[in-house]
Amino acid sequence: MRVVHWLTAFAATVCVMLAAPAMAQSYPNKPIRLIVPFGAGSGSDILARILAEPLGQALGQPIVIENKPGNNTTLGTELVVSSPPDGYTIGLLTNSGLVASPAGLTSGVRYDPAKDLSYISMVASVSYVWLVNNDVKATTAAELVKLLKANPGKFNYASGNTGGIAYGGYIKNAYQLDVTHVPYKSVPPGLADLISGHVQIMVADIPASLAMIRGGKVRAVGMTTAQRNSLLPEVASFSEQGLATPPDMSGWWCAVAPAGTPGDILDRLNRELVKILETEAVRAKLLQNGIVPMPSTRQQAMQYQKDQFLVWKTIVKDLNLKVE
Repeated sequence: MRVVHWLTAFAATVCVMLAAPAMAQSYPNKPIRLIVPFGAGSGSDILARILAEPLGQALGQPIVIENKPGNNTTLGTELVVSSPPDGYTIGLLTNSGLVASPAGLTSGVRYDPAKDLSYISMVASVSYVWLVNNDVKATTAAELVKLLKANPGKFNYASGNTGGIAYGGYIKNAYQLDVTHVPYKSVPPGLADLISGHVQIMVADIPASLAMIRGGKVRAVGMTTAQRNSLLPEVASFSEQGLATPPDMSGWWCAVAPAGTPGDILDRLNRELVKILETEAVRAKLLQNGIVPMPSTRQQAMQYQKDQFLVWKTIVKDLNLKVE
């Protein structure tokens, strides 16, 4: 009887081992969901729509984008974590859900990004800019700091992602500003309220805000990076204005799948995605939108998440950041 049980278990194990390569060889044979944890018009959405068509062509199946904003991207991240590990759900996730929220920025995180996800490749990074409503009487970051200091409690600032929360919190703490934080699920609705004057200040990523800046809908007063950005050469950096350069809290994207996704499928996705990110046409389109491609191996992506988790754990603690 024990021999029969052992043979049955052995046969089941062999079937599972044989099934994985067979599934990988036939993959994909139906549309693939791409989970984007921000709303339409966000930097994440722009990136997803640039990549979806060439990735779908390379895989021979359509890529269906699903925008799932909420709870500082943990909603979309949890959706990927809980999906079947068959390669038909991919997450274009960000530092918000992969490191910042699990590091303490957002309460109630129910997943471990190091254990509950399989890493496909790093995808891209992005920088942030400080913006104001056109009626605000400040044209530079230095002037804005002076204005806020002279008018405690009279201004508020919006955020639509982790970068906005982190940079806004840093500026508020560093200069002891009495301003009210107004969080949004995504950058576009925050920008809409900035334009209308419901909020007066915002730190936003360049891809989501570039058209509004160039169209004169909002005013850019300072780059949060050490240098100016080539897409906004007229906007001075903080250091050029006599202000301290904030720590590097730039945003980034990583392609992931649920933990347990077969390695052959992950390797295929990595090969196709890296190839696409390295093509001149896609690189040019990304850079035109303020998105810097950063393709990687699966192992590099996994290590980057681990390293960035430690960085953000320090940032969240030192700046006393919390999603409100």
